[in-house]
Amino acid sequence: MHTILAGLTRRQILLLAVLFVADVTLLVVGFLIVREPAPVSTAPPSASQASCQSIGAQLLAGRDLAGTARLDTDGALRFELSGLDLSGHSLPRASDAAWDALAVAPALPDAGCGPYPLVRVDVPDPGGQPGGRLLVEVNWIDLRAWEKRELDDGELAARVRALSYTNPEPVRP
Repeated sequence: MHTILAGLTRRQILLLAVLFVADVTLLVVGFLIVREPAPVSTAPPSASQASCQSIGAQLLAGRDLAGTARLDTDGALRFELSGLDLSGHSLPRASDAAWDALAVAPALPDAGCGPYPLVRVDVPDPGGQPGGRLLVEVNWIDLRAWEKRELDDGELAARVRALSYTNPEPVRP
């Protein structure tokens, strides 16, 4: 080692010493950065559930749909449509309204709500059966892909689950 250093000029030895100190400093700093816990997020708190329900209802109203938004017990977002527009007139096709409601759901994360595992749209039975309802359900990931045009209408329709059911009338004394 001594013979190697003997062949170097004083300036070269000084440069090697500076590079050695710089390397050790970088290694120590890198180690300290890796060991530090991740900083606490400074993102604003997410909107409350009540606020998200209100935002969902406003988004529906923006499509001239009368309805409510709420979270089901499994965390799914549910739009419950009355089958009427905002002026109280019946919608020509409640099933078309379900597609309109699905189209507004991807806007909720921009307002600090969601994403949700599933989106459900509950509309009056398109066949007009009294008390009949149609429940349309789709995965959030598929809905986002549809919004980004990674899925077309037919591909999304193939992934949608639909269930017809009858909403029993309340018992009156």
